Amino acid sequence: MKTDIAFYCMICITLLVGGFLVSAQGCDLQSMVKVDVPPPVIEAIAPDDLEGDITLADAQRVWEDWTNYVQTNTERLRSAIDDANDRYYALASIIDTGVSILGDHAGAFPFGAVVMSGLGVLTGLFLKRPAEDKRVASEKEASYNAGLKTGANIADAVKAPETPSA
Repeated sequence: MKTDIAFYCMICITLLVGGFLVSAQGCDLQSMVKVDVPPPVIEAIAPDDLEGDITLADAQRVWEDWTNYVQTNTERLRSAIDDANDRYYALASIIDTGVSILGDHAGAFPFGAVVMSGLGVLTGLFLKRPAEDKRVASEKEASYNAGLKTGANIADAVKAPETPSA
């Protein structure tokens, strides 16, 4: 009887693979699979609680913490914006009412019409002039270029120190 080496090798390999699969079945694979959670998410939800690698076993808890964080802060932001809008509308209403009352009764006071016209002109001083954005951008660019030139001069002075005179 002739021994078939290939047959016995296949039986051994099958037994090894089967043994590995049976033993791997008992492992918690979710704790072995890593999840790449972005650092800002970790910092936002619990920087001290989630140290180290986050596994698939932790993923559901991290997801729930993140959705809770987003929903809570979205609601806070919406509430803050609504409060700011309410204050804005109240102040705008008070100012509009005051200006309309002053405008209606300005003629009853001496120089009242002149004062109201002067207030209108004064308000115009706070408005943007035409091409204001372009002027501001050119000033910023000139300042930036001057800063680069000054920085280059300082760097050159540091690189080449003066030789001491004898």
